[in-house]
Amino acid sequence: MVGITERGDASNCYIENLQQNLFGIKEVFKWEEKLGKVDFAILITKCVTDDFIEAVLRHKNKVLLHATVTGYGGTIIEPNVFTKEKSHMQVKKLLSLGFPAQQIVLRVDPIIPSDKGIEKAKEVLELFSDTGIKRVRYSFLDVYPHVAERFKAAGIKLPYETFRAPDAMISKARAAIHEYDSLYDFESCAEGDVDKVGCISEKDYKIMNIPFKIESTSHQRKGCSCVNKKELLSECKRCSHQCLYCYWVG
Repeated sequence: MVGITERGDASNCYIENLQQNLFGIKEVFKWEEKLGKVDFAILITKCVTDDFIEAVLRHKNKVLLHATVTGYGGTIIEPNVFTKEKSHMQVKKLLSLGFPAQQIVLRVDPIIPSDKGIEKAKEVLELFSDTGIKRVRYSFLDVYPHVAERFKAAGIKLPYETFRAPDAMISKARAAIHEYDSLYDFESCAEGDVDKVGCISEKDYKIMNIPFKIESTSHQRKGCSCVNKKELLSECKRCSHQCLYCYWVG
C-alpha cells in the first residue's frame, strides 16, 4: 500500500503532546508515525517549510513529495500559502540537501483556466525550470457550491458557473502548458485526457524501486485512477491555508 496525505497538508499536521525531544527531533508530523504501515508515501504540501524539509530528509528513501504551487500563494485565493518564489526557494533548498529531483512532483493544482489563470500557471512552470524536476501534475478548478460561495464572498468573479470548466477553456489551458513539453512530463488528475495518470501509479513504484502489484483501486471521485491508496491524515476539513477553492467544506 502507498500512503498519501490528501486530508490535510503534510507540512502542517504535527503530532501534539508528544515527547518530541526524545530523539532530538524538533517537530514530528502525523504522517511519520504511519510510514511503517506502507511501502512508501506521497506527501502533498503547499508549504515546504524548514521543519518539513527535515522530516522529508529523515525519510528520504520512503517518500515522494508533491509540491503544490499554483501561482496564487499569498493572495486572497490562497491567503496562507507560500508565494511561488518562496516555494521555489524552499524546493531548491531541499534539492541542495540531497533529496532527489525524481522524487519530487510539481503540482499546478488547480489551474483556473482563464487567461489570468493560464498566465499564473505558465509563470510557475518558468520559475521551476531550473530545478531538474520533470513531473508536473495539473488539474482544473472544480466549482463546488461551497467553493462558488467562497469566491462570491471574497468578491471574486469566477470565469464559469458550471462545476467543470467549458471544454474550450480547458483545451486552451492544456495547450498553453504543453508549450513546456521539452521541460516537463505532464500528468493530469482525473481529467480524462491523454495525460491521465493516477496520483499513485506504477510510475511511482518504479521511481521507488518497488515491485508493482495492484492490491486495490480508489474511486474517490469520478475519473480517479489511483491504486493501493492509504490515507495518512484524518482532517477532512479545510486546513489553515484556507484556500478558496478547497473541496473540503468548512
